[in-house]
Amino acid sequence: FNSDEFKKLIKDMKDTLAKEDGLGLAAPQIGESLNVFVIPDDIAPVAKSRAILSPIIKPEKRTVFINPEIRFYSKSTEVLEEGCLSVKGIYRETPRSFKVKLKARDERGHKFSVSAEGLLARIFQHETDHLNGILFIERL
Repeated sequence: FNSDEFKKLIKDMKDTLAKEDGLGLAAPQIGESLNVFVIPDDIAPVAKSRAILSPIIKPEKRTVFINPEIRFYSKSTEVLEEGCLSVKGIYRETPRSFKVKLKARDERGHKFSVSAEGLLARIFQHETDHLNGILFIERL
């Protein structure tokens, strides 16, 4: 967690995410075999710029998720259009659980848990899929 190499990777991932105006980026998307993803510091402006309509768009105080594991998926689902930086230009209506609970470590190695719903829950599921070798188009 404290290596300069890892810190540089996290910075590069955040910079790439900002440059691409994305909602999330997983390490495998940039060729790194690590179990980590990042999200923007504030999701709302990015969502608005992409005209994403979700009933709940609130910022998450943590933006780095290391060894994330979704521990709960709600039975209630939501279908929204989803896209991906790995398959640019393809957008499809994709069903996801409306609520999830995720546990992970932050960039300092501290364990944490977070509950999310709406767009943030969707992002967690999408990025966790990347870490498991799944693209959203495989969920259709």
